[in-house]
Amino acid sequence: MKNRSVLKVQLFLPGLIGMLWSASLFGQVDSTAAKEERIPFMAEQMPEYIGGYEALARYLNTYAVYTMDAREAGVSGVVFLSFTVERDGTLNEVKVLRRLHRDLDSIAAKAVREMPPWLPAMRRGKPVAVQYNLPVKFSLENGDPLRMPEPSKYWENRGKRLFYKSCKEEFGYSGDECDCWYRFVVFNYNTRHFHELNLGEMFEKHTCK
Repeated sequence: MKNRSVLKVQLFLPGLIGMLWSASLFGQVDSTAAKEERIPFMAEQMPEYIGGYEALARYLNTYAVYTMDAREAGVSGVVFLSFTVERDGTLNEVKVLRRLHRDLDSIAAKAVREMPPWLPAMRRGKPVAVQYNLPVKFSLENGDPLRMPEPSKYWENRGKRLFYKSCKEEFGYSGDECDCWYRFVVFNYNTRHFHELNLGEMFEKHTCK
């Protein structure tokens, strides 16, 4: 591990809900040997979450949900994280660069630590370790963080039918349990659509009471 070449990169991408993006790509190479090669950074193949940026956004929108304490505090903002994408795609050295709220800092960092391996960065056809900075945005969409929102028109109709069918038939939950999970979905994902949710991951990672 001490001899690995680590390429420090910041990558921010525009436009996905649940994440805050800016616009540029830049970096520096720590290794002396890599510095001597002076590889153009814009020619590098950057690391990528498998499935692309939309899949990464869906993953974070599944896991980066508010705790009740954070909702009571009315906290909105961005947690800035840094981590290393290793040559085999695994993620290590997850750090919180800029904190927002104790619960949200932990939730964002835990979501990254539990991510599946990424596609690693490549240089001259070989994988290299890269330091990656990721901002995760938390936002309360209404003025009262404790009020249960009214279901959107989608979740009142088609979304609700799809959700209950999957909850009962695919995952085997009872009607009361699905009622609880439906409220959870409306509370956290009222602006999303059913096909954007990974119910298996949601049921595994969260509890509904």
